[in-house]
Amino acid sequence: MVTRMREKGQVTIPANIRESLHLNRDSILSVTKVGDGILLTPKPSVFEAVSDKFSKAAKVKGISLDDLLTDLKKVRHNKV
Repeated sequence: MVTRMREKGQVTIPANIRESLHLNRDSILSVTKVGDGILLTPKPSVFEAVSDKFSKAAKVKGISLDDLLTDLKKVRHNKV
């Protein structure tokens, strides 16, 4: 496959490749120079993994977003 580099170094990864690798607009890619070429590899987001673990743990404990926001307000109030 062939793609063209655009302004600011942007390139389009063909849709069938993006889909097969489950890449989306916010996917993070690792860019490596290999000889005279470039290697792009998907890099899993640490934030997404941690966020998923936190969400699952909160759900098991019965902690809602409202609970977290209420506690956050209390902590901020006590620290000011």
